[in-house]
Amino acid sequence: MNFPQEEPKPDFFRFAVCAAGLSCLAVAFTSFNAGADEPPVVDEQVIEQVQVDEAKRIAERAAATENVLRNLDPDGAAEANVAAKQNARAIARAAYNFAPVDVEVVPRDWVEAGLDISKAVREGDKLVQHLPNGGKVYLTLEPDVQNRMTRVFDEYNVPHGGSALVEPETGRVLALVSHSQAQPTKEKLARRPIAPSASVFKVVTAAALIESAGVDPTASFCYSGGIRHLSESNIKGDLSSGQRCGDLGDALAWSINSMIARLAYQKLSRNDLQVWAQRFGYNSEIPFELPVEISKAEFGDDPYERARAAAGFWHTYLSPLHGALIGAAVANDGVMMQPTIVDKYVGPSGRTLYEFKPRTLRRVMSKKTATVLGRMMEGTADHGTARKYFQNRRDFPNSIQVSGKTGTLSDKDPYLGYTWFVGFARSASGKKAAVGGLTCNTPIWRIKGPWVASETLRSYYNVLDKREAQAKDEVALR
Repeated sequence: MNFPQEEPKPDFFRFAVCAAGLSCLAVAFTSFNAGADEPPVVDEQVIEQVQVDEAKRIAERAAATENVLRNLDPDGAAEANVAAKQNARAIARAAYNFAPVDVEVVPRDWVEAGLDISKAVREGDKLVQHLPNGGKVYLTLEPDVQNRMTRVFDEYNVPHGGSALVEPETGRVLALVSHSQAQPTKEKLARRPIAPSASVFKVVTAAALIESAGVDPTASFCYSGGIRHLSESNIKGDLSSGQRCGDLGDALAWSINSMIARLAYQKLSRNDLQVWAQRFGYNSEIPFELPVEISKAEFGDDPYERARAAAGFWHTYLSPLHGALIGAAVANDGVMMQPTIVDKYVGPSGRTLYEFKPRTLRRVMSKKTATVLGRMMEGTADHGTARKYFQNRRDFPNSIQVSGKTGTLSDKDPYLGYTWFVGFARSASGKKAAVGGLTCNTPIWRIKGPWVASETLRSYYNVLDKREAQAKDEVALR
């Protein structure tokens, strides 16, 4: 079809804006010269007759609304509106000239868009992935830490393992490594709760005891037995009598099963445990650019079995990423931030369409509870069950203060030993990082979860030290 060089002035234009899930924008224009004898043919799909200027205004409003809602960031409305207007004008121009329209948008489904961190390449201090559509994703991952932990699992022949490192105040995921030597079904286990939480769940129970049950963390409680098995007598005994006594901090540092179980049996109901598990993210979806399986926590009617679960004996499952988020919530004054691995997205045209801004996922506990809990968890790394991986490890920086909780449990047939460390660290300058480290070992093993967490943190703070030294050198050369 040949169009005249001089565009005829239309009698009217038909304009329709169709939105599908706030991401699909289609604009259709029809123009014609009314004949003397024939009436215009009405297109049933056109819902409104407007002038081009009105069409532009409608498109601008629709696109601006889409961008603001997509980012859920009212403060960014002004910036989003500028980009939206550019898209809207392009739409109007293309529609006026009967040209195809291609509007750049931020992917709704990152996996569908092709996000795969294993395909990312290093550009300076960033890991970057080029998507099939020509877009470019800048990841939050620290390249040196990611590479180091990937090598660790291979070098030490770990059957299955995972490590996650999170910036507590923002939710940025700084490292996310999954490893499975034997079973492909256990791939991506940094985001899959294949392992029982074990004694890591004592962190949840301790928070519930302090905040809901009003337990004084400095009070002394007595206990008996319960090192590898919790009998009914271990659980229901008198808190003022037993073979040994200690406070809640001791129970976390040394992972004292019988004290935690006894306190939970007497002071926490089934509903209390269920509510607090939910507050820490169990039985809930964790929004993330990559799929994260839900961590399960189930508490039955048997009060003794519930007490065992409160102490970490089965019934709850955890992924390394979720473990790091638990540590991050304690570090961040009781607030769990929404995790992210996408720092920035640049569209195929080279225009930046998305830049990360922190979002709160939930308040887990009060600031006071988080402060008390974090201090109690220092004992684990300082003199408790993880001391040899932190306090007594020669190459771990003395200036880094670590709070955390270990966990150990095993399946018997076939044997698979699960070892955990979940917690957070802070440098002398106040820089924090939360970690979740897991190994699933056969009877012959070389490293455990606490060492994985220790190495993840050591690698990260080494990167920060080198970066700081480099910045100082650059300043000195100016």
